[in-house]
Amino acid sequence: MPTTLTRTQKRQKETKERIFRVAMDLFTENGFDNTTVAEITEAADIGKGTFFTYFPTKEAVFKQLGEITMEMIAAAAEEGMEAKQPIALVLKNTLTASAEWYEANRPIAQQMVRLNFSTEPDSPNKRKFLELLTRLILAGQESGELNREVKAQDSALVFAAIYFTVVSYWSLTEGVSLREKMNTSVDVVLKGLSARS
Repeated sequence: MPTTLTRTQKRQKETKERIFRVAMDLFTENGFDNTTVAEITEAADIGKGTFFTYFPTKEAVFKQLGEITMEMIAAAAEEGMEAKQPIALVLKNTLTASAEWYEANRPIAQQMVRLNFSTEPDSPNKRKFLELLTRLILAGQESGELNREVKAQDSALVFAAIYFTVVSYWSLTEGVSLREKMNTSVDVVLKGLSARS
């Protein structure tokens, strides 16, 4: 059952989302390095104290983006599992779930890659991502779709590495479809993990 937010929680959520949207617009327009916290607070019509209540640094705004993409990824995985889709399809849909957002917001993705936030070694979002991929791979092994001789955690790490590498490659390369590149890269690993020769 969904949790009902109090009026205060709704206001806090709306404020955080407004700061995030304004910051992303300014980062796109002026670049990350050329955007100041003062410019973000002025455009969002808030005080600096309010900004720092939600984001301890300007860089922390990008962590919100990680949360947003993780929500898309988790929703795609849940939808696929509930529909009892083949695990290969669930993995592909999970790893491409954020592609549309990235493609619509390419300048932000480029800045994120340049600032190296997507590969932060031990972020909560990265841990959630690895746990989700591990669960999907274990489900594929249990159903007989994926090779049981390969450790699920190792396979999850490979898929996560592919995800971040493909997003980085796409963000720096013109004329490449993120969804297509992700799908073809995932296919290579799935062929290696397939339980059937």
